Amino acid sequence: MKTLLSIALLSITSAAMAADKCPISGKPSDPSITAKGKDGKTVSLCCNKCKAKFEKENK
Repeated sequence: MKTLLSIALLSITSAAMAADKCPISGKPSDPSITAKGKDGKTVSLCCNKCKAKFEKENK
């Protein structure tokens, strides 16, 4: 049971960590810098330079 719980916890932690990365640079994102993608989802980016690039690519 402990093993199953550990695997589930690692899966959740990995998914949360992936969401904290800038989709442009792969660096840690800044939650105060956000933009909306074509699908309407809001993403966090690491800097305003990446935000401008993301917005240009997702018009």
